[in-house]
Amino acid sequence: MKKIFFIAIAVLLTATSCSEELMETYAPGALLEEAAIQTPDDLQLFLNNTYNGLTSRSQAEFVSIFTDEVGIGFENGGQGINDEYVFFLAPQSDGPDNIWAVNYFTIARANRILDLASKLNPTAAADINKLNRIKAEALTLRAYCHLTILSYFTTDMKNPNALAGIISNRIYAIDDNDYPRNTNAEFYAFIHNDLNQAITIYNSLPASAFNSIFATRTFAQGLKARAYMYAGDYPNAETWANTVITTSGLSLANYTNYPSVFLTETNPLNVEVIFKLKRTAQQNAQATNLHNAWYNGSPSIAGAPWFEISRALFNKLNPSDTRYRTLVHPNSVIDPGYATSVDVRNSDRLLINKHGGTLTVGGTPWAGTGTNGNNNDIKIMRLSEMYFIRAEARTAAADYAGAATALKVIQDARYTTPQPLPVLTNATSAWKAILDERRIEFAFEGYRYIDIKRLGTLANSGIDRHPADYQSSTSNYPAGNPANLPLSSYKWTLPIPNSETNVNSVIQQNPGY
Repeated sequence: MKKIFFIAIAVLLTATSCSEELMETYAPGALLEEAAIQTPDDLQLFLNNTYNGLTSRSQAEFVSIFTDEVGIGFENGGQGINDEYVFFLAPQSDGPDNIWAVNYFTIARANRILDLASKLNPTAAADINKLNRIKAEALTLRAYCHLTILSYFTTDMKNPNALAGIISNRIYAIDDNDYPRNTNAEFYAFIHNDLNQAITIYNSLPASAFNSIFATRTFAQGLKARAYMYAGDYPNAETWANTVITTSGLSLANYTNYPSVFLTETNPLNVEVIFKLKRTAQQNAQATNLHNAWYNGSPSIAGAPWFEISRALFNKLNPSDTRYRTLVHPNSVIDPGYATSVDVRNSDRLLINKHGGTLTVGGTPWAGTGTNGNNNDIKIMRLSEMYFIRAEARTAAADYAGAATALKVIQDARYTTPQPLPVLTNATSAWKAILDERRIEFAFEGYRYIDIKRLGTLANSGIDRHPADYQSSTSNYPAGNPANLPLSSYKWTLPIPNSETNVNSVIQQNPGY
C-alpha cells in the first residue's frame, strides 16, 4: 500500500535577497509521497518547514527559570514558582517533554528528507547541487538534535557507557515504538558520522555566500567542536573550534554591534552568528515568541514581566560591558538597597532586555507581541562559543595562560578598550572563570543548565541565586534556595518524559525519577 505523506505547514520562513527562492512556503495538504516530492525544489520546501518546526524557545525558557538566570518579576502571577523555579522536575514536566519532542520531531523530518532525497535523480548540475546541499543540511540538523538529546538526558556526557537517548536514523512505522536507549559512545559515533558526511558534501559544492539561517559547513564544523567538548575530547574539540575561528570568515561582535545581534537582528551576516532559527513577523505569536518566555507582552516595564534578571546575575555585570546594556533594559529600576528592602520585588525591577528590547530610556522595544510584530530569531551557535571551547581545551591541558588569552579575546570584543588578562592560577580558577564568563555571554540563550552540568564540579560552582531572588518579605520562595539543588543532584539529568515512556515499553528511565 502506498504511504500517504502528510505535510502540515504553517507560515514558513521568509528570506531576503538571493535566498528568496529557498524559503518559499509549501501549500498545506495531504499528497501521495511521490506526488508531493518530485524535484529538489519540492524537497527544499519540506526542508524549510523542518527548520520552522525546530524554532522552539523551550530550552531558553526552561533553563533560565530552573537555574539562576531569573528572579520573580513584579507582575508574576504564579508562573514557574511551583515547578521550575523551585527545582521541581518530573517525567510530566513541560521542559523535558518539549526538549525531547521538538528534537525528535525534527529528526523524524530530517530522516524523511534523506529518504526522499535518495529517490530523486536530477540531471541538471544546479539541481544536483541543490539536492546535495539539502542532504548536507538534513544530516547537520539530525546531528544537532541528537547532540541536544544526549546533553540533556544522559547522566554523564563524558562517560561513553552512560545512556543517552534513542538513535533515530530512518522512518518508523506509527506503531514501531519499543526501543531501548543507546549509549553515549553510540550517539557520538552517529553524530560525527552524520557531520563527516555533511562536511564532505559541503566541500563538494560550489562556493556560495554564507547565511546564518541555514545549516552550513561552518555550523557542522562547530557542532563537531561542541560534540568533542561534551565528550571531554579536548584535542579534537580545539582543532575543530580553531577551524571555525580561522576559516569561517566570521568575526566576534564588538561593543557597537553586539546589541544588534539580540535586539534588532540587524548584525551583518559575517558577525557573530553561526546558525540561528529564523522567525518572521508573520510567525509572531505569544506562545512561541522568545521574549514572551519572560513577558506577557513586549520586553518593557509595561510588558508585564513574569520574570526578571536575577540579582545574582545582575551583580556580575559590568556597565562598561556591551552585554550589560544588551541584557538590562534601560527602564529597569535598580535599588542599591535591595538587600534590605522590605519590598524588593517592586523596588528592584531588573528587566530583561536581551531579546528584542531597546537601548534607549523610554524607547519602544523592537520585539512586539501584536499581529505581525517583530520577534527574535533563536540563536543556536555563535562564534564566541568557539573561543570558549579553546579556553576549555587550554585548561584541560593545564595551559592556564592560553585559557586566559582565549577569554580575553571575547572580553576585548565586548568592551571599548582592551581588558586585562584574566589571572588563572590553577585548574579550578580557570574552570570557574570560563563558567562565569559563559554565564554572562549566553544568558537567556539556553546554555546555563548544561554548562553547570558539565563544568560545575570542575569549577566548584553550582546554582548561584542571591537571597533576594528567593527569600525576602515580598519574594518568599524558600524552596528556590540554591542549596536545594546541589551539584550531586540527579536533577542535572532530565527525566525521560511520560510522552515517551507511555508508548515505549522498554526505554530506561533516568535515576531518581
